[in-house]
Amino acid sequence: MRLIWTAFAVTQLENIYLFVNNKSEMEAVSAYNDILDEAEHLLLFSEMAPIEPLLSEFTELYRSLVVRNTYKLVYYIADDIIYVVAVFDCRQNPEKLKKDMWKRKKSK
Repeated sequence: MRLIWTAFAVTQLENIYLFVNNKSEMEAVSAYNDILDEAEHLLLFSEMAPIEPLLSEFTELYRSLVVRNTYKLVYYIADDIIYVVAVFDCRQNPEKLKKDMWKRKKSK
């Protein structure tokens, strides 16, 4: 099993870091590392997160792992590869996640 971060997910992770860094560099580093650490746990048990109901209309079976009660690590599994496709801040409107995923799909 391998873990691959899409460019979209990396950009979202970087944006989260930059946003939090405006308030506290230490908190930004901690949040960033926590997200990366939780993603690594998927290598041990890839199906540990529940299926994401907001994304049920997509062909991929998306799962979302909540990190720090604030972020959703959205991923799917295909051919023994875990694709991290988004890092979503749960304090946003949940419909934004769906819109972001449609944008991502169209840009592929």
